[in-house]
Order: sequence, then structure tokens, then C-alpha cells
Amino acid sequence: MSAQRLETERVILLPWNPEDWLEFKPIATDPRVMRYISDGTPWPDSKIIEFVERQRRNLAELGYCLWKLMRKGKIGIGGFCGLQPLDDLPGIEIGWWLTPDLWGQGLATEAGSTVIADGFNRCELNRIVAITRQENSASRRVMEKLGMHYERDARHHEFEVVLYAIEK
Repeated sequence: MSAQRLETERVILLPWNPEDWLEFKPIATDPRVMRYISDGTPWPDSKIIEFVERQRRNLAELGYCLWKLMRKGKIGIGGFCGLQPLDDLPGIEIGWWLTPDLWGQGLATEAGSTVIADGFNRCELNRIVAITRQENSASRRVMEKLGMHYERDARHHEFEVVLYAIEK
């Protein structure tokens, strides 16, 4: 069974609609957001569309996804936060991206806490991991605030990352 939305005090996490890729495009093409994503290259339209479709598929098939993040009382997509299977490392990953105007407000931690609780409770996961480039200290701080612990260095595709984990 999949949830239709997750909610915190300041954000609502919602399923994606096919047309959301257009509103997500400014985030996925912002060099500040993309700095620690793969090689830092902004995504082309085809990759953004594929991302949105993968989230729709994951929600339908797995019951979870990287939810579209909406700030309460604001118009527009503020990023995403949710769960997805890693394609080249074992585990279900929690991930988040936020628009730069939302950085430093604790929103990734707030949304992430709700996503982890949903993953452990409704989705019955026993372990959730997170990865980031080693130099992404902001994401590492969020992982630690979420109660995740550094486990090891790893390779994700061709990039060196750190892997954090939390157990149920």
C-alpha cells in the first residue's frame, strides 16, 4: 500500500505528476543544487522527465519514492525528499534536494525524519542508507541529525561517496 502524501509542520511530500518535470527543471539545472550530484552537470530535459517517471513507477510498484517537496503556504516545488533503491549499492536510500532559497532552514532534516519513520513503519524497512560526495558537509550534517551513522567510504557509479545508515 502506498501513501498518498507525507506531511510535517512545514512541508508536504506528494506524489509526482507527469507534467511536474517542467517545474522541477529549474532545480535539476541549477549549478548550486547539482554541485555534488554526479559530476555536477545540470540535467537535460530527458533525464528530468525520466527521474519524474521513475518516481511515479517506484511509488506504484514499491510504495515509496523520492516525493515532491512542497513548502506549506508557498507555490511551487521546493525539491524532493524520499526513498529509492540504490542501483549499484545494496540498500534503500533516503535522498533530498532543496532549492537554494530553502537551504539552512532544517527542512531536509524535518522531511527526512518523516520519510525515515514512514520507511520503517508503513514500508516495513529495517535499514535505510544515505550517500553523498565526501565533500558535501551540509548533507553529511543532515544525515547525522537524522540519527544516521557513517559506515564506510564507497563508490557510487564512478564517484567516491560516504555511506551512512540507520537501523530500525
